[in-house]
Amino acid sequence: MKIILFFCLLLVFPANLFSKDNIHFAENKLFHIARSKNKNLVCYDVNYADGKLDAKNPLTVYWLNMEDKPGETSNLNMIQKKLAYGYKIISQSDDSCKILLNAYPERILTICKQDSKYVCLITINKQTAILQSLYVKAKPTNSLIVEYIELQGISSDAKQPVLERIENTKE
Repeated sequence: MKIILFFCLLLVFPANLFSKDNIHFAENKLFHIARSKNKNLVCYDVNYADGKLDAKNPLTVYWLNMEDKPGETSNLNMIQKKLAYGYKIISQSDDSCKILLNAYPERILTICKQDSKYVCLITINKQTAILQSLYVKAKPTNSLIVEYIELQGISSDAKQPVLERIENTKE
């Protein structure tokens, strides 16, 4: 499954993930996916219904153009939703849900309210963390082959940055 994620996530990551130019700030933004191929992002925003998490449709997922038309957004196509950037709900309640990203089902993501704001929790380097971004680094000679992905977040207990690099060992 990791190969599917690596292949699919190649459709979306910027060269410098940590540049402020590559981060989309929105009130309901949970995290984004970036890639080495270009600066465009796939953004994941939380959806509300009557002031609570919309359990049936907890996320809005869309492209954010960071290159030729900065700030412009567009919908994902069906293939991108099914293979790469979409998600599956595995459990839900009124104020939280657990999901799996279609391309990387190895880690459960939990969307929940923390300090009056919705966040996306995930395990990064064996720590529970608030996910901020995923970055996919493709081989320069073949953008269909992923060298690694990085998970970046803030530890939920110590409030310190955490980073985990997952190398592609299946070439």
